[in-house]
Amino acid sequence: MKPKDLKHPFSWKERQPAIENCVLFVPDYYERHEEFVFPTWSDSALFGNDNPVHIEYCSGNGTWIAEKAKKHPEINWVAVEKKFERVRKIWSKIQNLQLSNLFVVCGEAVTFSSYYVKENSVNQIYVNFPDPWPKEKHAKHRLLQPAFTKELGRIIAPNGEALLVTDDKTYCSQMIEEMLKSPLFKPCYPKPHYAEEYPDYGTSFFDSLWRKLGRKIHYIKFKKNAHLGNN
Repeated sequence: MKPKDLKHPFSWKERQPAIENCVLFVPDYYERHEEFVFPTWSDSALFGNDNPVHIEYCSGNGTWIAEKAKKHPEINWVAVEKKFERVRKIWSKIQNLQLSNLFVVCGEAVTFSSYYVKENSVNQIYVNFPDPWPKEKHAKHRLLQPAFTKELGRIIAPNGEALLVTDDKTYCSQMIEEMLKSPLFKPCYPKPHYAEEYPDYGTSFFDSLWRKLGRKIHYIKFKKNAHLGNN
């Protein structure tokens, strides 16, 4: 299957949430998300089993998560990517590699997490190379903001983990700062709370690109406390 074989299920005027062809479409500038009943992960419309769920945000073309899904069939993987052209490429990988344990979300990360993911239902999340929006006037667009970290605290199960990866040192510091603000999480690494190596983590387009350019990769990992409630 080619990426172009995946068609958008609605026009802009008629946009609404929909699950089709292993993809959840979460429309932008839509005000009735709460009316859509998103099934549980074990529902036949999604994975049809009770395996652990791992979500990757900023999935890009899906290279990293498709390889993970192939190597770990005992885990249910969810790729979240807001750009439809990239979603098409992830979907194509699912079809061609016959990955029944990989599901795609075409939509914005915070909106999806807020309205569609149930409390304590995710075992691990990954955020791989989110756009650092390096200009100060654009910093408000960064994913790692209080609204997102609050949702991570809600959806990640006790003892679950959040693993954030970036090549941008400034954004790395902000990620750590935001995660430290939450009483629900504790850092897995001592100060400065990141590692520059993570064996067998896997690779992606941006991982390969930044390494070729000589940039250091920062791995930030936090665990949700088992004894605390949600925000």
